[in-house]
Amino acid sequence: MQNIDWDIFRFVVAVADSGSAVRAAEVLGVDASTVQRRIIRFERDHGVTLFERQRSGYTPTAECAAIIDQARAMEAGVSDTIRSILGQDLRLEGRVTVATNETLAETLLPPHLVEFQRLNPAIEIDLNVSSQRVNLARMDADIAVRPSHNPPQNLTARRVGDLAVAVFASPSLGIAPAPLEALAKLETSWVGVMGPLEASSAFDVLSELISPEQIAMRADTFTAVKQLVIARVGLAVLPCCSPTAADGLVRLTLPLAGRSVPLWVLTHPDVRHSARVKALAQHLHEGLMADRAVLEGLDD
Repeated sequence: MQNIDWDIFRFVVAVADSGSAVRAAEVLGVDASTVQRRIIRFERDHGVTLFERQRSGYTPTAECAAIIDQARAMEAGVSDTIRSILGQDLRLEGRVTVATNETLAETLLPPHLVEFQRLNPAIEIDLNVSSQRVNLARMDADIAVRPSHNPPQNLTARRVGDLAVAVFASPSLGIAPAPLEALAKLETSWVGVMGPLEASSAFDVLSELISPEQIAMRADTFTAVKQLVIARVGLAVLPCCSPTAADGLVRLTLPLAGRSVPLWVLTHPDVRHSARVKALAQHLHEGLMADRAVLEGLDD
């Protein structure tokens, strides 16, 4: 039987999904040159062209599409098997991967993760921080703590509360608390959002009430937005749980009505009986429920 480099299928799917050898390398944790060499070698050894190389990136050919379909089928089968095995693991030991966004990783989650590991020292925790959604069915993570209006129906979802947002500013700007509509009329600068944050309904207010001329800078993470506010660039909409006392910011509005997003602790049903996953998911749910006033901006 011909030796098959099974790992090449991961490389092909990563390049096809990202359209770039560089971005695929970031996902795979290797150098871009490694991705390119592996693809070229496979094409040469099998006499096929997997991708059309263009300035805009890599476009899969018809031959590549067939390989991708098979690769995804293999990936799904392996993931099903792993989840089934993991779901039968009754030991409070091993590794658990938690996926979340930057705001929660910077503020509310660390104390709960530290406390859980103190109580369960045999469990290792990996924290996957990204604004991109992870695929729990594909085993990208065991637990996801994410805000969402519509969590995937194939997941076990436990609601924690609502992630509220409000307007914040540096006290040095001398702006008094006021309703959002009044703040929007001030001749002052704002920090806007870009990238993944633009898709959030929490920031529709920026396009509804704030003119483009008022936006002095934009950022694609809450941490960056907050740092620009600390640097006195202007006002910004931030999650109520994001600024801490150490940041020295002042909240100028009540939590913005209709802009909150439900926060969930998500797991895949196949791993609900894994002792370590179940224990950590329960711990995070209970801990974040205790933080509900902070999440919803009701702690002031």
